[in-house]
Amino acid sequence: MQKSLYFFLNQIKINKKNSTSFAQLKHFFNWRNSLTPEATSVKDEQPWITFDVIGFLKENVNSQSAVFEYGGGGSTLFFVKSAKEVVTVEHNKEWFELLSQQLKDKKRTNWKGKYVGAQKGNIFPAHDRANPEHYSSDDEASKGYNYKEYVLVIDAFADGYFDFVLVDGRSRASCIMHSIRKIKSGGYLILDNSDRLYYLEQTKEAIQKYFEVVINHFGASPYFNSFTKTTVWRKK
Repeated sequence: MQKSLYFFLNQIKINKKNSTSFAQLKHFFNWRNSLTPEATSVKDEQPWITFDVIGFLKENVNSQSAVFEYGGGGSTLFFVKSAKEVVTVEHNKEWFELLSQQLKDKKRTNWKGKYVGAQKGNIFPAHDRANPEHYSSDDEASKGYNYKEYVLVIDAFADGYFDFVLVDGRSRASCIMHSIRKIKSGGYLILDNSDRLYYLEQTKEAIQKYFEVVINHFGASPYFNSFTKTTVWRKK
């Protein structure tokens, strides 16, 4: 415990200017427990985002909430326990089938899932991961592919349909832009790993026009050694 506490305190020191500092200590025991070999996001039915945002969602997602997720997993199992409706699009077929079986076994009827894999070919030859119109992703497996069909799944819903949209999958800049109109006034856009600045290079202006920041600091996250950032915006 002493070693892990030292590490945690060091993370607070490293991120002092960009976190809630020592307020993160309240998450220490949950963070330490999440690093044990038997702990996983799916087993714990917990999103893989910062503890501060997990707490925010516990307080705000309710039986009237409609939720959309780019990328499924522990967050899906978390949302279906509280929300009225959860819609998930997932790009990994094997993972989608595993998640679907989990929800079937739990007899969850408030979930709609869709598997949409990447399409071969870059939409633009010199694709830019920060450009929402390029529908690209920077991971090695995505080279030579695009995620336009994956991103467009949310377009099947009416404007202002969702109370929460969690962007935690592929082509996140593109996901952000397509999500904006689909979130109702007073609803929330959530971006995981928002410390990766290229997600916001070409989406920041649109976000600032329609949203206000609720949570935007580095903090402890389950299943991950270093502090990271999950940002929450509220639609005006």
